[in-house]
Amino acid sequence: MADYRLLTIWHIEAPLAAVYAAIENSLDWPQWWPGAQRVATLAVGDACGGKAIRRYTWRGNLPYRLVLDISPTRVEPGRLIEGRAAGDLQGVGRWRFASQGTTSIVRFEWEVSATRRWMRWLAPLAGRLFIRNHALVMARGGAGLAKWLGAPAARLQTFDLLAADAAAEVTAPGRMAWPKIVLTGITAGGLATVGQLLAWWWSQQPVVATLFRDARLTAALLLGSHVLPPPATAQWDILLVATLIHFALSIVYAWLPGSLFAGCRGWSLAFAGAGYGLAIYAVNLYGLVLLFPWFMVSRGGATVIAHLLFGLVVAGGYRLFSGKP
Repeated sequence: MADYRLLTIWHIEAPLAAVYAAIENSLDWPQWWPGAQRVATLAVGDACGGKAIRRYTWRGNLPYRLVLDISPTRVEPGRLIEGRAAGDLQGVGRWRFASQGTTSIVRFEWEVSATRRWMRWLAPLAGRLFIRNHALVMARGGAGLAKWLGAPAARLQTFDLLAADAAAEVTAPGRMAWPKIVLTGITAGGLATVGQLLAWWWSQQPVVATLFRDARLTAALLLGSHVLPPPATAQWDILLVATLIHFALSIVYAWLPGSLFAGCRGWSLAFAGAGYGLAIYAVNLYGLVLLFPWFMVSRGGATVIAHLLFGLVVAGGYRLFSGKP
């Protein structure tokens, strides 16, 4: 299954034959398409274009290039150009051409998966950035083609078809699918821990000893009070249990907000996230201590900072992943 299914539509006030010819002659794309840095012929192919290969080097606003080798798989002159991509992305690209009055309508369908390891690793966090980068490159292409043909500015649209197909996974405004909730919770829990370590260091608390102390406090939720400090020393099974509990709770706390952050932008999102973090702090350090009184020792500025950071990251996750523009 493709990682990305994107549809771009250009409306250009120019003859369809001229539009088709400009797109078919991709060797000239760098002359009018910002982002198309280089197009080179690797294999000419037969008279029908079979086995032809052209290499395309692309650059958008993000600091990376994509190099693609594309071979035509189906051509219907004036109506359709289809090709298979290999290289940094692999999949299928498909140009469809139609006209309505004096307007040429070009639809580009792009169904691809990333092959570069770093792009696959970053896709859960940066996938929307990759899509926006693609949309920007396509928008520049439509505008460049209109200018190349001496036509008025093109009307442009780009759609994420996978997001449309997956709309059912967003069960309510502002909600996220479970894989994204898990990713947000783990990220927020990890960054909150880093923030707390830095806060301990800044306040001149013994960072390692305090970390081992809090690990025992957390592990005691499952292992019982016999693991409580002292001593505040490392023990692999206690550290493992504490880590699992920490991230399990982080995922639960990332799931709970639901639509709390829907409609929030800018400072309102930051305030909502900070407020959510403080609410979790109150629950953990003033509510749960009624059942687990040993957590009282963790109250303090460093723990407040960790919860504030957690809430901000969760809010950012909802803003990034909930499908809101």
